[in-house]
Amino acid sequence: MPGLFERNEFDTYTAIDVETPNRYSRSICSIGLVHVEAAGEPQCRCYLVNPEDDFDGINISIHGIRPEDVECEPTLETIWPEIEPFFSGGLLLAHNALFDLPVMRRALERHGIYPEEPWRYLCTLEQSRRHIPKYAFGSHRLDALCEGLGIALENHHDALCDALACANLYEYLRARYGCAPSQIKIYPKDGQ
Repeated sequence: MPGLFERNEFDTYTAIDVETPNRYSRSICSIGLVHVEAAGEPQCRCYLVNPEDDFDGINISIHGIRPEDVECEPTLETIWPEIEPFFSGGLLLAHNALFDLPVMRRALERHGIYPEEPWRYLCTLEQSRRHIPKYAFGSHRLDALCEGLGIALENHHDALCDALACANLYEYLRARYGCAPSQIKIYPKDGQ
């Protein structure tokens, strides 16, 4: 067990959340990132992204982002050089990582970007299901967990607000239940 001031692989991470314009899970219209290192202030980034894709009404009703809100925003290809360091070499967090990470990969691939390294991640949805009974808050959705645990979530489905909530939920779960290296997963696994 590490000492009180000893750093470990769980101290540095980036919580991410993406919002999608449609049901196809191949593009993003917003991304929120919260990068945390043990010795510094969190770095928060949020981008509206031109997905160069169609929008579905149901997605607009969830996150409120409309085509006209992003038509003059940069594409993922344009912002990738700035955000790529958050995806390499550290731990990624997401609430329902098996949504956010595949969407991010497919969106990058649409631009001909193929990250060389797989991403190491922890899913706060999986972690909460492991430790918190569903009946405690009625659901393991991010908003239900945050409300039940007293974690701030100002605007659910705002990418930065959700990424901040994910980071805070991770810190809660980590402090209360701990994290083990065996809980870190790799995306994509070989053959995906």
